[in-house]
Amino acid sequence: RMLADASMPEHPATAAPLRVVGFADLVDFTALVRRMTERQLATLVQRFERLASDVVTTHGGRVIKTVGDEVLFVHTAPAAGAAIALDLVDAMAEDDLLPQVRVGLAYGPVVSRLGDVFGTTVNRASRLTAVTPRGRVYVDDELTRRLASVSGFSTVPGRRRTLRGIGSVTPAELHRARGGRGLPVLDPPG
Repeated sequence: RMLADASMPEHPATAAPLRVVGFADLVDFTALVRRMTERQLATLVQRFERLASDVVTTHGGRVIKTVGDEVLFVHTAPAAGAAIALDLVDAMAEDDLLPQVRVGLAYGPVVSRLGDVFGTTVNRASRLTAVTPRGRVYVDDELTRRLASVSGFSTVPGRRRTLRGIGSVTPAELHRARGGRGLPVLDPPG
């Protein structure tokens, strides 16, 4: 993982690689933990981590880390990052054991160090996740702009919000425009 970003495109102003950064967070996890035994909790967390890792890696993304009820992932391509987020929501909704998930996505430069990622883009994705309703995906302005020309996705602007440590943003809710689960259906050339 430490070498994964060595040959990736960089942001010219910061020499930092550009990434889609996503946080997927299990909804109502704290309340759920209170009702579970340690064995049940371990089973739930393992299932979440395995399912999330499968979805992320199927699309060529990279899981940076999991922390109990949350997974941090990155991808170099906006469309694939968006597909990961939507597929995570669908996969968790289809699983009888797991609660719903919410996902926040941001696009921009990141600092990669020892297999982890840092910076404003990571913070923005984290803060977006905190305001995202269950079973939904919110994306930042930059990712919304990049997905505008990609068939298979649509975004619906939400209300302006102030995110702690980030400032004022207008998140958009991400949807599939058409096609099924997986990478978006792209229009044929011509």
